[in-house]
Amino acid sequence: MPCVYENIFPVSEGRTTEDVRTLFREQIALDEDATFIGAPHIAFTLARDSDNYARDAQYSLIDAQDFAESISIGKGTVLYSEDNLAFENRAVRLTVVKVNSNQSGKISIGEGCVMQGTAIVSYDEVEIGDKVLFGPKVTIMDSSGHPVTGRWSDDEAARTRVAKVTIKDNAWIGMGATILKGVTIGKNAVVGANSVVYQDVPDNCIAIGNPATIVKQLDAVS
Repeated sequence: MPCVYENIFPVSEGRTTEDVRTLFREQIALDEDATFIGAPHIAFTLARDSDNYARDAQYSLIDAQDFAESISIGKGTVLYSEDNLAFENRAVRLTVVKVNSNQSGKISIGEGCVMQGTAIVSYDEVEIGDKVLFGPKVTIMDSSGHPVTGRWSDDEAARTRVAKVTIKDNAWIGMGATILKGVTIGKNAVVGANSVVYQDVPDNCIAIGNPATIVKQLDAVS
C-alpha cells in the first residue's frame, strides 16, 4: 500500500456549529444561519505517494493550513445527520482531500440546501448551488478514488483522475443516488432514487437508472 493517508476530523460528536465557526474558521466558512442536526462527519485528508510505506507512515505531514477555505456552507442550509427520518439515514460526510503537494479539494454548498446523510469526497471541487434538495444517502465524488490500472504503485495518488462536479440551483437528487466525477446537474433537474450519474443532466430534465438516462423534459421554471 504505497499511498499514505492522514486525516484531521474537525467535527465530531458533541461539537456544536459554534465550535466549528471558532476552531476551524480558516478551513470552514459556515454561515450563521446554517444548521447541523446531529453530528456530521467532516474530514481533511492528506493522500501522499510513497515508495516506502513503512517508513513514511511514521511521519505526520498534515497541516490544517493546507486546507484553508476548503469548505463553505451557505445561509439556511441544513446538514441532517440523525437516523430518525421516515427512511434510513446516516451522518452527513464532507471530506476534502489534498494529494501530494497539490491544492486541497473544495466543497461549496449554497443557500437553503437540505442534506440528509449526503457523502461528498472532493479531490478537486464540488460546487452545489442554492436550494438543492438531497434525499437520504446520496454519494458525490469528483475523483475515481484510485487509478483503474497500476494499483499499488508509488504514484497511485498522483495518477488518480479528478474532475469538478457541479449541481446547479433547485436540483433534486433522489435517495441513494451516486454522482460521479465531471458531472454537471442542471438547474431544476431531478435525479431519480438509486441512479448512477456519470454524464451531465441538462436543466429541467429528469434522469433515472444505472447508468442514468434522460426520461423527461420538464417545463422550464424561471
